[in-house]
Amino acid sequence: MSTPQETLAGVLEAVKALFSDGTTEVVRKKANQWLLNFKKEKKAWSVANTMLSTPGLSDNAYYFAAYTLRRKIQYDFADLQDQADRFKLRNAVFEHAKRHPAKTIRMQLALAVSGLAILMVGTDWPTALADIVKAFKTGETAFLLLDILTVLPEECDNNKFAARRSVRERAADVFARDTENVLKILTTYMKSAGSNSALQRMVFKCFLSWVRYGEITPEALVNDPLFQYTFQAVRQEELFEISVEVLSELVLHTEEMKKYSAAVRVLVPHILSLSGKYDQALAEDDSESCKALTRLFSETGERYMPMVLEGRDEAVKLVTMLLKCTSHPDKDVASIPFNFWYNLSREVTHQRNQKVRPMFEKPFLMLIPRLKGIMEYPPKVKQFNDAKEIGDYKRYRYLAADVLVDTVGVIGIGTVLKNLRIAIEKEWTEYQRDRSRWHGVEACLYCFRSVARRVSPDENEVLPEIMKFLPQVSDNSALRYTGTLIVGRFNDWINRHPQFIAPLMQFVVAGLENEVPLVVSSAAFAFNYVCLGCADHLAGNFLKALFDVYSKSERLRLPERKEIVEGLANVVARLPLENKKYLQGLTEIMTPLAKVLRAGVESKESLSEDKRDKVCQSLDLIAQAFMILPEKGAAQASEILLKLRPILDGTMDKHLKDDQIMEKVCRCWKYGIRASRLYFKPMIIPLLTKLSKLFPKYPHSAFLYIVCVCVNEFGTHPDYQNLLAQAYTMFSKHGMVKLSGPRAFQEHPDVVGDFFDMQKRYIKNCPNIVFGSELIVDVFKCALSGIGVEHKDACSMLMKFFATFITVGCSATSRLPNGEQAVALMKKIMAQFGPDLTRGVIEGIAFRLPFSRIQFCVEVIESLIRHCGSAAQVWFQKALSAIPQTEHPITHQQFLIALFKNTSQEHKSLRSIKETIKEFASAVRAKIH
Repeated sequence: MSTPQETLAGVLEAVKALFSDGTTEVVRKKANQWLLNFKKEKKAWSVANTMLSTPGLSDNAYYFAAYTLRRKIQYDFADLQDQADRFKLRNAVFEHAKRHPAKTIRMQLALAVSGLAILMVGTDWPTALADIVKAFKTGETAFLLLDILTVLPEECDNNKFAARRSVRERAADVFARDTENVLKILTTYMKSAGSNSALQRMVFKCFLSWVRYGEITPEALVNDPLFQYTFQAVRQEELFEISVEVLSELVLHTEEMKKYSAAVRVLVPHILSLSGKYDQALAEDDSESCKALTRLFSETGERYMPMVLEGRDEAVKLVTMLLKCTSHPDKDVASIPFNFWYNLSREVTHQRNQKVRPMFEKPFLMLIPRLKGIMEYPPKVKQFNDAKEIGDYKRYRYLAADVLVDTVGVIGIGTVLKNLRIAIEKEWTEYQRDRSRWHGVEACLYCFRSVARRVSPDENEVLPEIMKFLPQVSDNSALRYTGTLIVGRFNDWINRHPQFIAPLMQFVVAGLENEVPLVVSSAAFAFNYVCLGCADHLAGNFLKALFDVYSKSERLRLPERKEIVEGLANVVARLPLENKKYLQGLTEIMTPLAKVLRAGVESKESLSEDKRDKVCQSLDLIAQAFMILPEKGAAQASEILLKLRPILDGTMDKHLKDDQIMEKVCRCWKYGIRASRLYFKPMIIPLLTKLSKLFPKYPHSAFLYIVCVCVNEFGTHPDYQNLLAQAYTMFSKHGMVKLSGPRAFQEHPDVVGDFFDMQKRYIKNCPNIVFGSELIVDVFKCALSGIGVEHKDACSMLMKFFATFITVGCSATSRLPNGEQAVALMKKIMAQFGPDLTRGVIEGIAFRLPFSRIQFCVEVIESLIRHCGSAAQVWFQKALSAIPQTEHPITHQQFLIALFKNTSQEHKSLRSIKETIKEFASAVRAKIH
């Protein structure tokens, strides 16, 4: 065991290696890991104290020591069992804080002092705040005191601080009683600051923290000098940013306008008086100042909405100011008031506020051109074929579109459409003069697209003109793109106005020939949606033209081809079943796709990359067509699937080693089975038989998923129980061979997910098969071996299997003819493996699983608690005994008690269990790491 001096020397050497520029990456990583391990040890307390007391060390060494001390206080305070040790530490930290004025080190020590105060004020140290002020109020430690006072209320509210919530809340209550005394201290500092802007900023930062987290009465707030100082500081350049932040927090703090009426009466005029400051910043192109003020104006409007709704002079000025902010050329600034406009629209359209609605119609009318300006691409966007370039602006367009929809609620869709028509006429005239200025026309089109769902299909004043106008934009890719999307969005309107189908579909189909990929994509989208909305008209008069488009679509990318197949299938679905037109239409979709597959099957040579891609695309398109077929055509779907079966089988046989093609073939079966419904019965036996023969040698996870689909569709049918039982035995045995050991679970997450999904579905749909076989014992053991699998879907499905097994097994008595036998088997399994399952879940929560996977454990734990009762409690106690003990925010015992209470109310239990688990996981991981 090393001596304290040797340990200190080792720490200093590791710190030097970590921060030295000449250190290699390998050495740096090794030093970092050594220091991480050191911080977990108890001797880190004394070593950190020694380092901070030793003169002449580097700032990096002092920083590491201060940081270590702060972390030990936050996470390992339970190490200090004796009160004398706690006071000794407090006194030492006070001395360290006085000794080290460097800002970064000082901040770590300020956090250490605040941590001690929070942990000790409710027990050992009731005068914590007064003692801190007394120790650091004067001299060179003033900045240190301001740091401590700033972080103290923040840390009480910090969920990452590893103290029990009750401890932090109690500390916050104690400190809140001294809020007025703290404000007096801050006032003293402010009065003595003179022209020291650095000190003034720190005072305001501290004031902000206490306004945000403290308890300031309305009277204290109005009478506090800092309240008045803020209005003066906002006009000083060096204090502008922090003072605006304070004003915003004051607005938030005084949201209860009746309670803080005196403060509001002072705040509002001062805030509105900053409009001149905004104008100045706008003239000077100072976007950051404009942004800060816009946030303040927006916060004021949102929090003081009752004042806005009264419509008095101050409200008018504020709304006018926010209109100006929404016109700012920087879209970051202009989008800040969007939440205000949303809240205002909700308020004025509410039934209780109908009388004030006319008062706000004009501001919302004035908002339309401003929103259109935000949606407009800047002139620097020259081309429309760069998805990344235009993607940078899409977020603003989406947000502005939402506000435009809110505007419709206030002033009505008719008014919005008329204004947009006027705007697009003006922009079109400009575009005719200068073809490079397309941006305004495109923004107007985007506005029409944004409000599409608010337009009645019977609208006959504006939209007919717009629909006649759209084919004129064909020569510009940007205008064609957005215009084409409009066609898709207004499919219901077009359905009511069938005279527009032919010209608009001609416009859309021409877009499929465009050289710009985005335009082609929009055309395919519009084609699909017009087919969906106007299916009856198209089925009656345009079917041949649609199939012509389909026959020429082979050159398109797969996403566009999927849109066309889906649209065409939707139209074919409207054909009558009686005269076989539906079957003929479906056959015409599938025939060219089957031809590609057949050519691949019959080819005696290995497929080239191009031919393989065509096979993959054809499989995707077959699946896409089956995916959206209606229930009424199940018989016809099964007839088509039966004809496709030899080709699908041949494709599977030829590409047994190709995971991608196997997955795509199985998708065809998946959606074919769902489309065929009970008409699939004649094919289930040969399909499962074939998959059963192939799976032992070619264990593709997609085969398992086909079994899942069959179980879902036919699991309750007595005619197929024997076949499904045989499939269960075969796939379970060979699946377990594939997943033999933890490493296999990590290497084959797709198989894990589908294998345990299959087990879960069998348990739910065919529990008699599962619980009637001893094979489930081996399946359960297999699952336990991979309980630490990290892959998201695999982990999720594995945990769902455990939870479903326990829940269904415990209720089997009432569900199954052999229910008592099933329950006995389940109890036998849980008696043998319940402790292992519990240990695996607890270890996963504590350290094995990524934190984001912990949520998947909740359902397993809930099922253990609910159905295994006292036995589960014993298992949890034993599992927890192997996990490092925690003190805050939750102990092992508290965790156990929290788990086993309130289990009678399912939803409450699940919610409380999830919160408890996450709190415990955070505590354990902080302890371990």
